[in-house]
Order: sequence, then structure tokens, then C-alpha cells
Amino acid sequence: MSAPRVRACIVAWRSGERAVRACASAADSGAEVVLFDNSPGDGTAGLVARALPSVRVLSAGRNLGFGAASNRAAAGATTDYLLFLNPDAVLAPGALAALVAHLDAHPEAGLAGPSLRFADGRPQPSIRRDPGARAVLHQYSAFRWLGVFRPAYREYRSPADPAAPEVLMGSVLLVRRGLFESLGGFDPRYFMYYEDADLCRRARERGARLAFVPAAEALHAGGASEEVAGADLAAVRLVSAQRYLRRFMPRGRYVLFRLGFLAALPPRAMFDLCRDLSYAALCGLLSRPEKARRKWREARSAARLLSVDLWKVVAA
Repeated sequence: MSAPRVRACIVAWRSGERAVRACASAADSGAEVVLFDNSPGDGTAGLVARALPSVRVLSAGRNLGFGAASNRAAAGATTDYLLFLNPDAVLAPGALAALVAHLDAHPEAGLAGPSLRFADGRPQPSIRRDPGARAVLHQYSAFRWLGVFRPAYREYRSPADPAAPEVLMGSVLLVRRGLFESLGGFDPRYFMYYEDADLCRRARERGARLAFVPAAEALHAGGASEEVAGADLAAVRLVSAQRYLRRFMPRGRYVLFRLGFLAALPPRAMFDLCRDLSYAALCGLLSRPEKARRKWREARSAARLLSVDLWKVVAA
């Protein structure tokens, strides 16, 4: 049997059975699989080891964040390609082969991503444009409720030309190993979020093309970490967004962005808090407990942004 050409790197955080399914889909596709456990002691590593003895399980004994853990999982690989696969994602049969075949046939392409779908089969955004200041302001601040920068946000979320993507989703991403190593891997300063956009942009600056391969498909539940973490990740996302823009924007423009962002963030969080509390109460009255729990979770996230986590965003 020939040696695998792909190492699949999967970072688990309180993933449980989801990680088993992700690892199994990669192993069934012919990849060697490395799982990095970012939540040691929760039982995920044991589940994977028992179900799939061929999977190599690593851990640092603490949560390193997605980028740093992915780099650890990729370290020492001798395969041609590295596949970064979220623990809530599952490759469809033939998907990995299609991604590998595309990069084999197009040496100018350094990264490839599949068509993503939610677990129920609905299409999921698979490519994006580079995050810009206007899109970030619309997405996370009070500018959204004023309708300001809406066209920029829509363009960021739904790029017009799928043949020339600027960002491939990190939930399922195939990268040439040599390119990944030459870039230094994911930037570990992003604890979570935006590390895929950062990697894609640095790869393009090196002259590598990104390839969207719709013939390859993967199911991605999406939001699994946020469901488990509750309110803890909102500030992480906002810190990463600012870190990304500071890296790639001219300094003067970034200063202007920060002024607008920090001024418009608290009103947005207050609006979200009031809205989500109202929705949660209404869903409780209408006997919709699952939606009520989700809205309570979102309300706690907004409340935390207005209190204990606001300093993290300001200090980013």
C-alpha cells in the first residue's frame, strides 16, 4: 500500500462524537489523521482512540487555540498535502480525492476548498472576499442597524467570482505542505477566527492561487464551538477581526476604523442584549425551549461584551 499523500489535521475542543465522525471521514478518504485535543480530560481523545486506533492523538494539556493546535498537528508531516478539517465537518465520498486531483493538475494553486453544506443539505458559504473594515463595521457594530456599509458586507459574504476566491473557509481546507511550511503555518496570535483569512491572504501574496472545487463536497454543522462555549467566544472573534485588519490595513486607515468600531460596538451590544432577552422570554412563553436557550445564550454573550470582556476588545 502506498503512503498517504494527505495528512488530515483535526483540532477538537469538547467535540465528542463529532470528532470521531470527522476523523473517520478523513481516514476513509485515505488520509493519515492527527487529532489535536484542545480540551484534555473531556473524553474526546478516548472516544477517538477507541473508535479509530490508527488516529494519532496529541495534546498540550491545555487549549492552545485553533491556529497553534493546527500547527502542532501538521508538524513533522511528510505528505504532499495538509488537510485542515473542523471536528464538526465530514467529507463526502470522493471529496478529498477531487481536491487533491485539482491541486495536482494546477501547480499554480496552493490551496483548495470544497463546496460546504449544512448537515441538512442546505448550501453554506464556501468562499469569501478578504475581510475589510466596512464589512467588519457592518457585521459587528451599530452601523448594521443603520444600514451603513451593507453592500460591502454582502460582497464580502458572497463574492461575485467563485473562480477567483480570496478566502477559502478553514473548516475544510487543503494546502500544499511546502507552502504551509514556508508561510510559517497559521498565525498563532489568532486564538480563533480569521486565521484562515490571514493564511489565504499571505499565500496569495506569495503568488499562490486559491481554488474553489465545487465537485468536492463536505458537510459542516457550523457553530459547534460557539454552542459549547456559550458567551466566551464573542470577544475572541472581535479581537481577531481587529488583529487581521491591523495587519493588512494602512496604519492611518486602521486608526480611523478603530475609532468608529469602538464607538459603535457598545450600542450594538446593548441592542442585541435587549432584543435577545425579549426573544428568549417570548420563546419561553410559546413553549419553544430550544430557541429560548439559544437566545438566552446570545443575550449572555452580549452582556459579557458590555462588561467583563469589553476591555479585551479595547486592548486588542
